[in-house]
Amino acid sequence: LDIGPGDDDRTLILAGVIDSHTAARLSERLGHLGVGADVAIDISGVEFIDSSGLRAVIAAHVALAEAGHRLLLTGQSEPFDRLLQITGLDGQLHRG
Repeated sequence: LDIGPGDDDRTLILAGVIDSHTAARLSERLGHLGVGADVAIDISGVEFIDSSGLRAVIAAHVALAEAGHRLLLTGQSEPFDRLLQITGLDGQLHRG
């Protein structure tokens, strides 16, 4: 998994595979952003995501929501979008 900075310090660009081997690194990077404002993650480069990766995204979503902010998913990723549809979370997470 490659995690790059976006145009600002509240955006991450993801590329590659988010699975049990890389989800902890994603959680750590999202945690470093804190909950002081909305956070955006560009998922257009995500080639595969499993339940552990989804868990990392949901944890960040919940933490931000509890602080009154949002996690925004930007870009399109067929594997990511398919997992959201299968789990019924496609309407729960925010699209930016």
